[in-house]
Amino acid sequence: MKKKIFSILAIFITLAMLVACTPNTTSYIDATNKVNSWKGSKVNGEFNYDITVKDPESSETLNMKFPVTFEGKQEGKDKAEVRVKMDLKTVKDAIKNESTEEDIQDIEKLPDTLDMNVFVNKDKIYLQKDLFEFINADAVKDIKEDYIAISTGEVGENTPGAISPKTIEYLNSEEFKSDLMNLLDVALGDFKPTIDYKVDGNTYTFNATSDEIIDNVISGSDEIVKNWDKVSENVLAIATKIEPNMAKGDKDAIKNLKNEYDAAKIKESAKEIKGMLKGSKISEKSTFGDDNYKSEMDLTFNINDFVSVRLNGHATQTKDESIKIAFPTSAKEITMAEYMDLLIPDMGNLTTVRVNGEDITFDDPEALPKVMNNRTMLGARSFYEKIGAKVDWNDKARTVTVTKGSDKIVLTIDKDKALVNGKEKALDSPAVIVDNKTYIPVRFVSEAFGYNVKYTEDEIMPIVDIYNISEEELTEKLAQAEKEDNYTMVAAMLKEMDSDEVEKQIKEMWEGEDQAKLLEAKKELESNKELLEKYQAKLEDEIAEDTNTEAKESTKAKEEPAEKVEDSAKKAAETLFAVVR
Repeated sequence: MKKKIFSILAIFITLAMLVACTPNTTSYIDATNKVNSWKGSKVNGEFNYDITVKDPESSETLNMKFPVTFEGKQEGKDKAEVRVKMDLKTVKDAIKNESTEEDIQDIEKLPDTLDMNVFVNKDKIYLQKDLFEFINADAVKDIKEDYIAISTGEVGENTPGAISPKTIEYLNSEEFKSDLMNLLDVALGDFKPTIDYKVDGNTYTFNATSDEIIDNVISGSDEIVKNWDKVSENVLAIATKIEPNMAKGDKDAIKNLKNEYDAAKIKESAKEIKGMLKGSKISEKSTFGDDNYKSEMDLTFNINDFVSVRLNGHATQTKDESIKIAFPTSAKEITMAEYMDLLIPDMGNLTTVRVNGEDITFDDPEALPKVMNNRTMLGARSFYEKIGAKVDWNDKARTVTVTKGSDKIVLTIDKDKALVNGKEKALDSPAVIVDNKTYIPVRFVSEAFGYNVKYTEDEIMPIVDIYNISEEELTEKLAQAEKEDNYTMVAAMLKEMDSDEVEKQIKEMWEGEDQAKLLEAKKELESNKELLEKYQAKLEDEIAEDTNTEAKESTKAKEEPAEKVEDSAKKAAETLFAVVR
């Protein structure tokens, strides 16, 4: 919860800090609020993107240019319709020059122009089904409707880590704007920004380089920390409106935040970031009329010599309070989770794997367990070496050999038969190669080594248990692990809240069997002081270990030369270049 509050406040404070509350900024905000109060309007514009990515190793460069045009209308503050056109031809040409023949065939399937309608109706977003056919055609082939409606307001207030509808309502309210302006008045005190809007009649212009923006953020931060005793009272007032049930420990953390501020360290980091973003800048011009608003933007964003993004364009908004938006009647409603599955299909294929009741951590994020054709498949090397098996790959024969003790299994890629200790056995799912990683069927190979395999469906992520102990032992180990997790969670809560607050939170955030187990854990901890102290001491040890690790990393960072920042940027550029290719 603390991270959520800090993140929200940090975003707003940082943005506002760039120009602070000067008379020109206040005037600009007033003009913007008038536009936002229109009961209806029409909007149109065009933006041009020019993106260059350079491979740090070969200096090979990819350049993509594409214009985006849009036109639409808005009814009130929460209803809108926008038609977006994106010219993809130059992007396709740039990617084709770096692609294999097989990939080029896939690229050719993309349209030269992406033309789509988007509707927004309060907490629902409507997207054309056609858009998803380029991303995940199989997932939408049975959808008969023309549009997919994604509900963004389904998150309950008690969902852990979620931003509730009440919080969103507050963040969009005049009350929050007023609270934030009061906070800035207290926080920034005598701080005078070096960048500000320039005003000429009803036209406002803003120009800043990345160096100027960073300098203002640093100076503003210093002033905020200087005034923190007063600032923290305003921050807490806003924070408790965002998170009414905020724990005492989180409140104390806000009050003591200034103790974590290391001005010298931040200034040193800022120097390195300036070098990395050298040449980045923003220019914006806004003209407000009685019934129209025009905006022009020119943005350059650089990361060393490896990535350069140039965005420039214009938009016009015209007042028209007769606007009425007709929403699509042919729409399939889906949840946000279903939408993410459409957008990133592999997310729905991830699986938790446990061996004898203990979760297995996979070191290679590109070789996580997957569900393929209703069968759980594991990255051969990433998993089987963890349980003492040896994995060998024969490129010429396209075979994977897994050896453990005296047992040996040989699988051939895409073949439905395998050799187990020299004897041929049928497979219900062959070994496959995905993104240069070999995946093999978990049940067949595990059972061949004498393990049992049990699959458990789960709302968030299915679980595969691989075990060579008895069912009773496995059940007992899993129950004990869950109990220890509950002890740890409740002990942490009792460290920051009183007993009644903890019980209230458990009842608000959990239900059914999960709630009952947590309440039972609370009862046991409160009746056994020694047990409570044990788990709270364990928490302190973990915090101390994390702090020690951070301190070591901080010391290491100070000792390492500034070139390390450039090395990180190089790695990021190499990754981005590979992704684009």
